[in-house]
Amino acid sequence: MHSLIQLSIVVLLLPLLSFVILIFFNRRLPRRGDFIGVGILGAAFGISAYIFWSVIVQTYDPAFRVAWDFTWIDLGNVPGVGPLQIRMGVVIDNLTSIMLAMVTLISLLVHLYSTGYMAGDKNYGRYFAFLGIFTFSMLGIVLSDNLFSIYIFWELVGLSSYLLIGFFFEKDSAADAQKKAFLANRVGDIGMWLGILILYSQFHTFSFEQIYANLAAGKFALSNAWLTAAGILLFMGCVGKSAQFPLHVWLPDAMEGPTPVSALIHAATMVAAGVYFVARIFVMLTPDALHVIAFIGACTAFMAATIAITQNDIKRVLAYSTVSQLGYMVLGLGVGAYSASLFHLVTHAFFKACLFLGSGAIIHAMHHEQDMRWMGGLRKHMPWTFATFTLATLALAGLPLTSGFLSKDAILAGAIGFAKVEGGGIFYLIPVLGFFSAMLTAFYMGRQIWLVFFGESRTHLKPADNHHAGHHAHDSHAAHSDDHHAYHGVHEVSWNMRAPLVILAALSVFFVYSPDPLDGAKGWFMKMIPTPATVVGEANPQIGSLHAVTAAPHLAGVVPTAEAVPAVAEHGAVAGEHGEAKGGHLYSDSRQAEIVHAGHAAHYTAIYISSIMVVLGIGLAFVVYVFGIIDPDKTAQAIRPLYLFSLNKWYWDEIYDATFIKGSMVLAKMLSWFDTNVVDGIVNGVALLVRKFAFVNDSFDKHVVDGMVNFTAFTVNTTGAVLRKLQTGKVQTYVAMLILVLFGYFVFYFTRLIRGI
Repeated sequence: MHSLIQLSIVVLLLPLLSFVILIFFNRRLPRRGDFIGVGILGAAFGISAYIFWSVIVQTYDPAFRVAWDFTWIDLGNVPGVGPLQIRMGVVIDNLTSIMLAMVTLISLLVHLYSTGYMAGDKNYGRYFAFLGIFTFSMLGIVLSDNLFSIYIFWELVGLSSYLLIGFFFEKDSAADAQKKAFLANRVGDIGMWLGILILYSQFHTFSFEQIYANLAAGKFALSNAWLTAAGILLFMGCVGKSAQFPLHVWLPDAMEGPTPVSALIHAATMVAAGVYFVARIFVMLTPDALHVIAFIGACTAFMAATIAITQNDIKRVLAYSTVSQLGYMVLGLGVGAYSASLFHLVTHAFFKACLFLGSGAIIHAMHHEQDMRWMGGLRKHMPWTFATFTLATLALAGLPLTSGFLSKDAILAGAIGFAKVEGGGIFYLIPVLGFFSAMLTAFYMGRQIWLVFFGESRTHLKPADNHHAGHHAHDSHAAHSDDHHAYHGVHEVSWNMRAPLVILAALSVFFVYSPDPLDGAKGWFMKMIPTPATVVGEANPQIGSLHAVTAAPHLAGVVPTAEAVPAVAEHGAVAGEHGEAKGGHLYSDSRQAEIVHAGHAAHYTAIYISSIMVVLGIGLAFVVYVFGIIDPDKTAQAIRPLYLFSLNKWYWDEIYDATFIKGSMVLAKMLSWFDTNVVDGIVNGVALLVRKFAFVNDSFDKHVVDGMVNFTAFTVNTTGAVLRKLQTGKVQTYVAMLILVLFGYFVFYFTRLIRGI
């Protein structure tokens, strides 16, 4: 077994070890064992950093890939199915090594941050145990080499998020949020499982390698429509996990969990899983499936941004920002900006983790106040938090010199190029929504910065009613806090909460990824991120085998070049004239090259338009909140329907409540009525008929059957009694009876004789 494979398995198992130790023994350990959780994640990150160094820095090959697999379940030759075998394995390529380092680093920083933020919580040890199982589940998704094992860890991620979102289960809001997340994700996961089954029904394997190879060979027997359906169903898993429309409603409510958990969910684990999964199945997706994905991503990015601009809870603004940025990533995959989308997945993880941990520091310092309207002036009291939060905000807004600028503009350039190649029309809606989302992002983040850090303290303006509109439930610590605590008590957080902010903010600067602040394609990340060409490996039928796969390196850019993309890398099989699946290109080489060229040509166009939109967004925030030229309250009243539409999150919760939830209740009541009146009625009617039949049968038995039996017995008994009288045992009696019989015979004989004469 390759040493990197062995090390990756160690990385996978270390968080599981942390979970096992802490879930059973945390009460017996000093500080409830938090040092074990931090130490184990530190070791996991150290090993992951070594893997990253070995793969990305030392090898520096975009096609690097090593894998190992083994037979997990072997059911032999199943009648009607044939040989049935399920294999499990681990794969390490550039994407895996980057994701390992990202997940373990953010998880380590969240562990360290939590030692300060969660100190004193009654379930302190259990909290760190749940962080361990969450990290283990995400690492399992990253390392899996087949659909089945990904689905197993996919569900473990769902379980982990359920446990952590509802960590403060004593609060109804937290319990409701965890159920909402669980149910919304079940919808997406059912679709994902159906997509997996469609592929398995065709290829009898879950292995990515073998599915890629079979698609390249044109062995998908069903029509291209079925392949499109399979791709969209698989994408439903991403719709659930990565909170895309229409299953986006769970993610903003997930902030009911502890704030460090929000950082982990929104940056490195659950929501990242969906985008990562789509990247892994990218070569299986047909153009029609990619079009659906692109429009879903664009609409999600715009919708969430329009909601974020009116939210007052500091974490809720960031939550809708996450939904919007995930929409960018999904949009990027849909338009073929594969590398750019994964680039944004990584850059977003760092600055969004910084923002959520920064919001946690603010909430902690403000004695668990989350409503931005009652903050203000915090830059004087929390300079470190202010500096790191501001830098991460600039990255999220996509300003030059930040990582977010490099990755988001690469996606937008790809969207412009894609729309041009597709002939424009409705496809231009994708980049248009993307650019408007960028403007809205700059506006609501500028609003947040000003409300939280600038101006004067507005704590004294807070109404006495703790349930004022826009004020939401907080972490459990809030139950022990005074909402009107003196503002002079606000101070900078301790080093263990401050250090993660500094590290994450530093990772939000452009030079970490590229020496050119305007072009991420010139940096190591875009050159080393695997393209569809390099995620395709050769089929590996040998049990427990180890192999390396190479492919032609790609030209760094928005999407891979045609020369770098073999037949299957273009997305798999293509429909023939009659809809049958054929091996070969979904796009021709010339068309793929056209998309690449259009994306490169649109690079600076995207930069110019995006920069203008960002400046407009920040400028509008200054006009409204800094200079006071526009009164936000009066504006809200003037456009009250639109304001309420945004404030109430496009009424999606109300729509779902009025349709799916109440519809489910109506259906449940109808089924209950049907069960009570129809099913039970039939059962009760049959029971009544059976009772009536039993009564008739009983009467027949008593009066007819028993009557005949009793009559026969009576006859026999009576005859016996008479005959017993004749059996006297005296000869005289028998002689008299004989004479009497003879006399009767003679009388009968002579009577007939006389009648005959």
